[in-house]
Amino acid sequence: MDVTADELAASVAELVRIPSVNPLHAGPVARAADAVGERPLAEHVAGELEQLGASEVVLDDVVDGRPNVYGFFQGRSDRLAVVDVHLDTVTVEHMTDPPFDGRIEDDRVWGRGALDTKATMGVLLALLESWRRTGARPEPTLLVVGSIAEEAGGLLGATQLRPWADARGLEIDQMVVAEPTRLAPIHGHKGGTSLRVTSIGRAAHSALPHLGENAIDAMMPVVAALQAEHRRLQSEPPTTELGTGTLSVTTIRAGSGGNVIPDRCTIGVGRRTVPGEDPHEEFERIAAIARAACPLPTEIESVYPPDADGRYGAAAFYQPADTPLIRLLAGAAGTAPAVAPFGTNALRYGGFARELAVFGPGSIDDAHQATECVAIADLVTTAEVYEAWLDPA
Repeated sequence: MDVTADELAASVAELVRIPSVNPLHAGPVARAADAVGERPLAEHVAGELEQLGASEVVLDDVVDGRPNVYGFFQGRSDRLAVVDVHLDTVTVEHMTDPPFDGRIEDDRVWGRGALDTKATMGVLLALLESWRRTGARPEPTLLVVGSIAEEAGGLLGATQLRPWADARGLEIDQMVVAEPTRLAPIHGHKGGTSLRVTSIGRAAHSALPHLGENAIDAMMPVVAALQAEHRRLQSEPPTTELGTGTLSVTTIRAGSGGNVIPDRCTIGVGRRTVPGEDPHEEFERIAAIARAACPLPTEIESVYPPDADGRYGAAAFYQPADTPLIRLLAGAAGTAPAVAPFGTNALRYGGFARELAVFGPGSIDDAHQATECVAIADLVTTAEVYEAWLDPA
């Protein structure tokens, strides 16, 4: 491998120093640092891909001036491999470490995004530079994707990539979605759907509660009914390593003052689905449970917009653990295939590629914390795995 650990670390550090906080995670610290949005990082990556010899580079605006970036590198064959790395990061408001300094210290690269997921993009850019120096080309044609809005907002970048690729008639042989997986190839994780349920009452003075209709009181049997549905789900026998589906009430908002009967109460509901469950059908099931349990009128809406077919949610990602791509990644990394408890852009790629894996350095346990870093040793292993997969010559 013609790339050093120092070069890998420097490549990741450079990306960390270009902030890209998801706008839905923005706060005073991010705004003061002009750190909101993915465009500066997307434009930087686009420039790097052009300099590294991409045959085509595209900045594809998705929403609000926030672009995906795509770069093609012609391989020794027409077989197409894709690596999707999300460009956005989570909030920096709670960080106790400088979020964007990208310092290299204690055999790690530090800063927001160093782990999740600028590590993989930095490794790819360093590898492409080493291949440019030596005149090597990967065996498959390679499409490098930097996508927006993975951390919040409904996986908009991944949602945009699919029709863009379909319009160009791209047939993808193998695809890797970059996430911190302890260098274990992930072959499945849960899908899901998210709802907001609102009970609609009538305000009154709290000294005369009988003159109003208390929306919080009306929501209590809804929460109980949803808890009962979660228990029912847990009693179902699992059909895969992903276990059973889950149902959680995750947020609640109600009330305007201590002396006012609340006229509205809104809860957020998250339903995680497993293979064989249809997330849109689960959306409708949860809505029906809520309406039946609530003694007051209800409003029910999806947290995220529908897909092109008007359906809500994303089906679970799952494929067998013995596909050639999974076996190659596991063998090169010295790990075992696994499933994950968290969601990724893979939720938008079912049937998009012949083989799909989620893979990357570091652990999800360390993501979204008050400090963030990635071990340089993991960057080296990641580079070795990508060389084994893409086979430059």
